[in-house]
Amino acid sequence: MEGKSRTSASGKVNGGTTELEKAKSYESYFQLEKVLGGVRLLSVANKDPVHDEHLFIVIHQAYELWFKQMLYDMGSIIEIFDGKPGREEKHMLTLTHRLERIVLIWKLMIDQLFILETILPSNFLEIRHLLQTASGFQSFQFRLLENKFGIREEDRVKHGSKNYIDMLEKESAKEALRQSAKDKTLFSVVQAWLETIDDIDPDFWQRYVKAAEKSADKASFQGVVDKATYESDHKKGIRRLSHKAFKGALKITLMRDEPGYCLPYKVLTLLTDVDGLIMKWRYDHVLMVHRMIGSKTGTGGSSGIQYLQSTVSDKYRVFIDFFNVSTFLIPRKNLEAV
Repeated sequence: MEGKSRTSASGKVNGGTTELEKAKSYESYFQLEKVLGGVRLLSVANKDPVHDEHLFIVIHQAYELWFKQMLYDMGSIIEIFDGKPGREEKHMLTLTHRLERIVLIWKLMIDQLFILETILPSNFLEIRHLLQTASGFQSFQFRLLENKFGIREEDRVKHGSKNYIDMLEKESAKEALRQSAKDKTLFSVVQAWLETIDDIDPDFWQRYVKAAEKSADKASFQGVVDKATYESDHKKGIRRLSHKAFKGALKITLMRDEPGYCLPYKVLTLLTDVDGLIMKWRYDHVLMVHRMIGSKTGTGGSSGIQYLQSTVSDKYRVFIDFFNVSTFLIPRKNLEAV
């Protein structure tokens, strides 16, 4: 017909209308040729096939895909938290939904270690020499995930004389990590959000301080009641959250069953879950590596098991203050009686 023409499958505007690009098949939609074609066995290429190399590659590629998904979800969470509308209660459900998914992914990745452990240490020895200097330490996405979560540069364990950025091959990846270290993180936007919670019902903190002073072990509350003491600990790195943000987290925890606090408490719980699961994954990874290679040096030149053990520390626990909130809880009836 005059004035009209067919639209292309690529979505180009043709004759005033646009046709959405559509998948031709299951295989084309999921790009299976690229995904499955990425499993390349070096042992086969070297004419010395090792059966377990296939699983070793598939597990690590699966990890990278899950890292990609968590980076995608975490980016959206940071974006929502960073905007004032994102702090409104109507957005809390979206935040909790995406955090719940990240929790489930970490649980799945922990379970994947059990599958990886089906490779016997003697069989892994036949794969290990193929890696040469390749190491999980060089995973760009995992390092980016750590940075976006909120691990601080000064808290990282050195890889010999090099830092984690120096171990990457591509300059573009190095620059992306340097930039991510400067960008807003999940920790920084959550902290900013918690500081706004402290502004709601300013009388709450006064009631809390009075209730703490009447407590039988009131001395144990001085670390948070006394602002100077708290900020001194904060400067030393003992506490990560600002004093105002910690008060916000404490308020949410104590008021969790009150209107307006239920979903924020769910957010705190999920962030605590993620923090704990990452640490569990690190610890379980240490046990697996120890079982596989003993005390041998890591393929990337690290000290191996010793280096991995050094990352299972409180310095790598971004939201450790949420765990410590329980130290400073008081019975609600004591708070209401003030």
